[in-house]
Amino acid sequence: MAIKRTRKQKESPRYNFLYSWAPSQPSVKRESKNGKQAQIPKLPAAKRAEIQAKDEATVRIKKDLKKSLIAISFVLALELVVYLAWKRILS
Repeated sequence: MAIKRTRKQKESPRYNFLYSWAPSQPSVKRESKNGKQAQIPKLPAAKRAEIQAKDEATVRIKKDLKKSLIAISFVLALELVVYLAWKRILS
C-alpha cells in the first residue's frame, strides 16, 4: 500500500539518490563540525628510514619499467614500419 504524504512533503521531497554538496548532517561516524585535524603519530627514526628505503626502491622500479616500455614500443614501431615497407615493395 502507498505511503500517505502531506502537501509539504510532496513539495519538498527528500530523495536518497540525490547528492548534496553541503550535507546538513555528518555522513561519517564521528564526523564533527569543529574540523579538527587528525594527529599524525611520530615514527621512530628506524621506521622512517625503512619507509624511505622502500620509496627509493619503488622509484627505481618505476623508472626501469618506463625505460623498458619505451624500448619495447620503439622496437614494435620499427617492426611495423619494416612490415609495411616490405608489403609495399612486394605488391
